[in-house]
Amino acid sequence: MSATKLKKGDRVVMHTCLEAEKYDGKIWTCESDEFKHHSSHDFTVIMLNGFSGSFATEFLQKVNVDQYNG
Repeated sequence: MSATKLKKGDRVVMHTCLEAEKYDGKIWTCESDEFKHHSSHDFTVIMLNGFSGSFATEFLQKVNVDQYNG
């Protein structure tokens, strides 16, 4: 789980996972607030715009894109 809860509209990048290598710094937009994934494991996930399925928040870092837009 991320230090700060991710919410819909946040921008994130993937890190320390196979997808991070594949998408190489791509900035994603969160399509939901983070939520607990309850299946055989109990971890926090979020939906990302353009990504199929949910994604574990432990592999996401929030990006402050407004800071760099002038």
